[in-house]
Amino acid sequence: MESNALSSPLPTSLATALTGQVGVLPALGKQAQAAQLDSLDRHLLDLQALLHEQLADVEGLIQGTRGPTLAQRAGHHLLTAGGKRLRPLCTLLASRLGPAAKDSNGTTHARDLAVAVELVHAATLLHDDVVDLADTRRNQPTARVLHGNEISIFAGDWLLVEALRRICVTGIDGLVPQALATIEQMIFAEVEQAQRARTLAHDRAGYFRVIDGKTAALFRWAMRAGARAGHADTATEDALVAYGGALGLAFQLTDDALDFDGDSKKTGKPPLADLAEGKVTLPLILLIDAKPEYVKDIELLHAAGLDAQVRSEVPWREAQERVLAGLQSTGAIGEARRVAAGYAREAAAAVRDLPGHAPECAALIAVAETLAQRTS
Repeated sequence: MESNALSSPLPTSLATALTGQVGVLPALGKQAQAAQLDSLDRHLLDLQALLHEQLADVEGLIQGTRGPTLAQRAGHHLLTAGGKRLRPLCTLLASRLGPAAKDSNGTTHARDLAVAVELVHAATLLHDDVVDLADTRRNQPTARVLHGNEISIFAGDWLLVEALRRICVTGIDGLVPQALATIEQMIFAEVEQAQRARTLAHDRAGYFRVIDGKTAALFRWAMRAGARAGHADTATEDALVAYGGALGLAFQLTDDALDFDGDSKKTGKPPLADLAEGKVTLPLILLIDAKPEYVKDIELLHAAGLDAQVRSEVPWREAQERVLAGLQSTGAIGEARRVAAGYAREAAAAVRDLPGHAPECAALIAVAETLAQRTS
């Protein structure tokens, strides 16, 4: 994706330019560079320059959430473990597409809302780790391992409270009810996912309903919050919300594909971790549609869970090899990634023609295009 509104290529490599920066930019930059996508390199360099100060402020606030109570310390543990910070980045970009982008109140509100959206996301991860009995996240021990399931749940609850407090402080009309509706949607989606896991449900409609609720919903709210902070007009806000929904689907579809073709050292999850938790994602749905006989292997892999001993035994390893071979022979993983790329294009199209905001729109497009190709 080329854009005349962006600067010409800089001689400094992307990885070098982003060394030491926080959040999503280094990860996106390295992936863009590894894929030799020069135009994306340039977009991301401009994005780093565009948002450097705001991103640093947001990261400082996120790292400053540590408090004296055990619930606060447990919540802070996850926040210090890194992460892409993609949702805050999107909120900040969205805020720049309105007339209040350079107003001190608009900037402050955008920063607070960017922090809030990351806190909501972190809260769901703490709860997920308890539900999934996960021992590691981002290659570090989970809060539940360090502090126990009960403390991890309460830490997630505290993060939600802190997020809502930050939203309230902005005083922006409608954002609190919309945040509550989004969190409710995420809860309902997680409950449906848990119900589907019991039967290894593999219908597409249910799968997309779940990922829309648990992932895309928060991206939509992140974009709406940024638009409101920047006082964007209704048409711009609607375009940004559409972008967020499509981006969230692209993100989750790609994340699900990584369960099968990603490097576990980079993703921080063991192979087929989603299946062990009963999550039949799009690659498996496509495989079952093409070859129903793989259901027995899928059931065996799920039954083993994440038990390291069982996973080392011959029947499990043979079933894994058959399923992975089936995914390759049917092209299921590639097709799932093509679906993800389609949603990334849909996200890009939603903001491509917004008037008067070429650098910010180009940055949003670059984020969508890069994320659809991520490998970790």
